[in-house]
Amino acid sequence: MSTFNVLRYSALGAGLVYGAVHRYNLESAVSEQRKAEEWKKKEKLIKQAKAEYARLHAPKEQPNSGASLSLKTLEDPNLDFGKVLESLVQKLE
Repeated sequence: MSTFNVLRYSALGAGLVYGAVHRYNLESAVSEQRKAEEWKKKEKLIKQAKAEYARLHAPKEQPNSGASLSLKTLEDPNLDFGKVLESLVQKLE
């Protein structure tokens, strides 16, 4: 009779330990999944913010960069000769 009680309580103890470990594993898996979802949301928000910033702070192009070659534009220190030549080639075509 005492051997039966020892086996019964050992099985009960093993079941309790198994249940606690299994529950801990499930909770940690759910926690990791929530962290991954939160990380993805943050990445999405960062991408949206970068796109919005790029849209708002996009460099403005000069509309007539090389369209009219006057003495004033040729003396400009910020003049891009490559753009001037490209615009002249486009006019020829």
